[in-house]
Amino acid sequence: MKQRQIAFVVPRFGEQVVGGAENLARGFALQIAAAGLAQVEVFTTCAINHHTWRNELPAGTTQDGNVTVHRFNVDAKNRNVKRYAELSERIAQEDALSLDEQLGWVAHSVQSPWLYAALERACSRFDFVFFIPYLFGTTFYGAAICPNKAILWPCLHDEVYAHLGITRHLFEGCVGVAYNAAPEQALAERLYGKHPGAQVIGFGVQPSIQTSTQRFRTKHRIQDPFMLYVGRLEMPKNVGTLIDYFCEFKRKYPSLLKLVLMGNGPARVPHHPDVIALGFQPEADKHDALAAAAVVCQPSINESFSIVIMEAWWQGTPVLVHADCAVTRHHAVQSNGGLYFATREEFDEAVNWLLSHEAQRQRMGQNGQRYVAREYNWGAVLARFESAMEYWKSRAEAPTPPMPQASAPSPANQNSQERGARPPLSRRNGGGGGG
Repeated sequence: MKQRQIAFVVPRFGEQVVGGAENLARGFALQIAAAGLAQVEVFTTCAINHHTWRNELPAGTTQDGNVTVHRFNVDAKNRNVKRYAELSERIAQEDALSLDEQLGWVAHSVQSPWLYAALERACSRFDFVFFIPYLFGTTFYGAAICPNKAILWPCLHDEVYAHLGITRHLFEGCVGVAYNAAPEQALAERLYGKHPGAQVIGFGVQPSIQTSTQRFRTKHRIQDPFMLYVGRLEMPKNVGTLIDYFCEFKRKYPSLLKLVLMGNGPARVPHHPDVIALGFQPEADKHDALAAAAVVCQPSINESFSIVIMEAWWQGTPVLVHADCAVTRHHAVQSNGGLYFATREEFDEAVNWLLSHEAQRQRMGQNGQRYVAREYNWGAVLARFESAMEYWKSRAEAPTPPMPQASAPSPANQNSQERGARPPLSRRNGGGGGG
C-alpha cells in the first residue's frame, strides 16, 4: 500500500517556538513520521514571535527529524498592524463586525502569500492537510486552497474570536475537524453545531528525558517547596491572576512555599522574595522542574488540551487548574489527579490542603500519571489518529455539494488594506456580526 502523504500548515514551527498549538503540531508531525504512518511536510512562516511576526528564521526547506519543513516569509509589507489592532479591539469589546470587517481582521493577521502559492502547487499530492490553530490567516486562507483535503485542528477556546461568523464558516468548510478533548468538541458543537467529520484525538505525552529533581534544585538554587507555572507569561494565560493569588496567599499564610515561573512574555512579574522568574528553559530543565514541584498550576481558562498538565502528571506531580476552563477541569476530574479553583478563597483552600496532606498529594500525582499512561501514550493517540484518517478518507471520497471558495492572496495581488482572500464562506448563512 502506498504510504500516505500529509501536510501541516501552522504559522510558527520549531523547537524554539513557545506555544501549545505549535508544540502540538510539531509533536504530531515528528511522531507520525517516526512511526511511518505517513510522509509529513510542514508549511510555516519564518516567524518565532507571535506578537511581532518578524521574519527571524531563514526561508527555505529544512529537515526536522523525518519531517520536511518549508518556511516562507511573513508578508509584512501588506500587513496593516494598526488596522488589525483596531479590529481586534472591537472584537474584544464584542462589537458586531460586518463580514468585510471580519475578513479584514484575518487579512491583517499573519500572512504569507508565498506559502499559499507553494501549498496550492503541492496540494494535489497530499491525502490531508492539517491546519493548526483556527485563529490565524494561514489557517483561514490555507483551508480555502484545498477544502476537500482540509482538516481543521482548531485548538478552540471559548473566546470572542470563536464567536465570529467567519470562524463558523471555517469549520463548515473543512472535510474534518480534529479535537484535543471532549469538552472542546462540546464547545464547538454549541457554537457551530455537529460537524460530520469530527474526531477527538488528544496528544501524546511520553517524555524520554531522565529527570533529576536535585539537578534542578542545585542549578537554580531552589531548595524550598514550590508551585510551578510553565508557559507564556501573558494575560490571556491568566498569569496575572496566579501571581496575585499567590502573593496574597503568602501574606495570609506565611511559609517557605515559592512560585516558580518558567517562560517568557510581557506579563509583569513583581519583585517578591517568593516569586522566581526563570525565563525560557531547555526541555531537560522543564521536566526536572515538573518532577520537583509540589504542584503545577495551570491558571488559564483558554485551553483545548494543556500539554503541561499532562507532562506534570507524567512526572507524578498533581495539578491545580482553573474551574472556568472546561478542558483542564475535565482532565482533573477524570484523572483524580488535581484540584480546581474559581476564587481566591478556593485557591487558598486548595494550596493549603496540598501542603498539609502529603500522602494524598502524592496519590493525586500517581492518579494523574496512570491517566496519562492510559489515555495519552503515543501508541493510543496515534491509533486514534490513524482511525480518524480512515474516517476522513471515506468522507473525502463521498460526493459533496460544491461550496463557494475564494483564492488565497498571491504576492502579485495583495495590495489593498482590506483586500485579501476569503476563507470558505457560504453567504446563505450570513457571516456578519458575532456569529
